[in-house]
Amino acid sequence: MSQPSTAFSPSPQPTLGIEEEYQLCDPETGALMPAANRLIESAPEDLRRVLSYDLIQGLIEVNSGVSGSVADGMADIAGRRREVQALAEAHGLTLGITGTHPFADPDKTEFVKTDAYRWVRNQLHYVARRNITFGMHVHVGVDDAERAIYVANRLRAWIGPLIALAANSPFLDDRDTGWDSARSFAFGMFPRSGVPPRLESWEHYESTIAALQRAQSIESARHIWWNVRAHPSYGTVEMRACDVQTSLRSTAAIVAVTQALVVAYANRHRAGEAEPRLARAYLEDGRFKGMRFGLDADVVDPEIDEVLPMRDYVRRMLLVAGEAAASLGTEAYLDPITEILEKGNGAAQQRRMADSEGGDLRAVHLRLLEAARAEIAGPDLPGL
Repeated sequence: MSQPSTAFSPSPQPTLGIEEEYQLCDPETGALMPAANRLIESAPEDLRRVLSYDLIQGLIEVNSGVSGSVADGMADIAGRRREVQALAEAHGLTLGITGTHPFADPDKTEFVKTDAYRWVRNQLHYVARRNITFGMHVHVGVDDAERAIYVANRLRAWIGPLIALAANSPFLDDRDTGWDSARSFAFGMFPRSGVPPRLESWEHYESTIAALQRAQSIESARHIWWNVRAHPSYGTVEMRACDVQTSLRSTAAIVAVTQALVVAYANRHRAGEAEPRLARAYLEDGRFKGMRFGLDADVVDPEIDEVLPMRDYVRRMLLVAGEAAASLGTEAYLDPITEILEKGNGAAQQRRMADSEGGDLRAVHLRLLEAARAEIAGPDLPGL
């Protein structure tokens, strides 16, 4: 069993790293295709180094470089989307950029054949087979290990609102699941996922990892799949709660608000602000409401112990992030959040599309593939 170091490598600045997971689809039928191996093996070297496997062969992951700003990070991701789309087209495929594939058959899932993913598959069996999901992760640099724990603890309050904003996966198993983020509940069947426990310190984090390794529950810290976690080797706090976004503007909004929240809480830690105790019952309920109902639910704000609509909870999140966003010069990137609150998240848009197609999810998926192609071919950040 591997025993990697859990020493935290601090990041002096709140740098960004963005990870996106894409579907590999047949452009004519929309079917999910097990093609990750051949795409990665045939990629040019400069592209191959930023591509990753995940559990299934129908998924390819792209990782941005370390960026000093939202603008640079998004330019990187936009460029990589174009490169991966061109690579997919060279193999007769196209990219899907939504949180689930709507009709892929779990019984036909093909897994990546590496030791690491073979371990995951053997641990999870059918849960792994059904994990036909596609997310985005945002890393933000933090300059101190204890500060990273404080920030991650406080970010737990915003898991539900971020899931609700980013929900882009109502369809799974060839049906409307009734959930706005089917990706979140499908991946949420993994152990050590969802809302993380409150950690007392970096030492507490390290002792938790060590105990789980002794119990052979995990082989490394990578097998901690919490919605938000500190990442030792990158020196970041990583938000892992969100569906991948077709729209680059929506992606930029999630990246910008995540960075601003991390900076806001890092500043509060420096100022000596005590960490509030967040009732786990409210955190879990907020996460469930974000997954199931998206923006159309009431939740309990765990910091002020008040019931409020999810949309108002999102607005309170923006207030927390606002001062830091102003200092970072990223306020304009948050504007799409107001649009999402007014017009609905990606799940709402997909359901409107399904209504216009008479509920034909294959027709909907083909339209979503075309929307992804158009977004990839467009400017890096339309409208900004």
